[in-house]
Amino acid sequence: MEREVQVFWERVERALTLEGEPVLEYALSWPRIEGAGLGGRWISRYYRRLAERWQRRWEREVYWAACLELAARREEARPFTPWTGELLGETALLRDGVLSLRFSGSEVRGDGRPARVRWGDVWTVREGTPRSLRSLFAGEKGWKGRLWQGLVSQGEERRQAGDCFLDGDWVQKAKKARPLRGWCLTEEGVEVALPQCAASPAAEGCPVFMIPLEKQE
Repeated sequence: MEREVQVFWERVERALTLEGEPVLEYALSWPRIEGAGLGGRWISRYYRRLAERWQRRWEREVYWAACLELAARREEARPFTPWTGELLGETALLRDGVLSLRFSGSEVRGDGRPARVRWGDVWTVREGTPRSLRSLFAGEKGWKGRLWQGLVSQGEERRQAGDCFLDGDWVQKAKKARPLRGWCLTEEGVEVALPQCAASPAAEGCPVFMIPLEKQE
């Protein structure tokens, strides 16, 4: 009997210090796929390596930069705020052989402003291959334009309602950012996020849009 595909999330949290003083804290999670054969192992290996790259970055150049700031503040007798990093993921959808994952990350350097990132990945899980957005619209012409117009309409509604502070020329800026590349599939439809600062103030983070899949007549 075929095994049920399951997604387990590995997680690591660490606090790095210098001479006993906290310098950098980070939390990291990544998926491990079970019951999907070779394809699941490929996907698991990909994310394990991705997690290792984030971990190396935090434990090397980011940690060293935090230590330099700590030393500078000690010389000036100024307080130091430990830096923080986070990359967390979750399963957005697992159905009919399709696995959709959502990731969100943030990094705060001391008392600075948070830098944020958000994206989605969609896989044909047993083959271990990424699924293209185009594959959801087989035979439909103009599907990309329809999705884009749905995003624009939603953004304008939210901007006028004050729900999301987008720039006045946000549509042109968002188009250059190509948000449909980092899509995520959910029960509600296609979820996309604009990169931080691409079309809105940094405080907005990564504005998220949900576009229903149903074709609009």
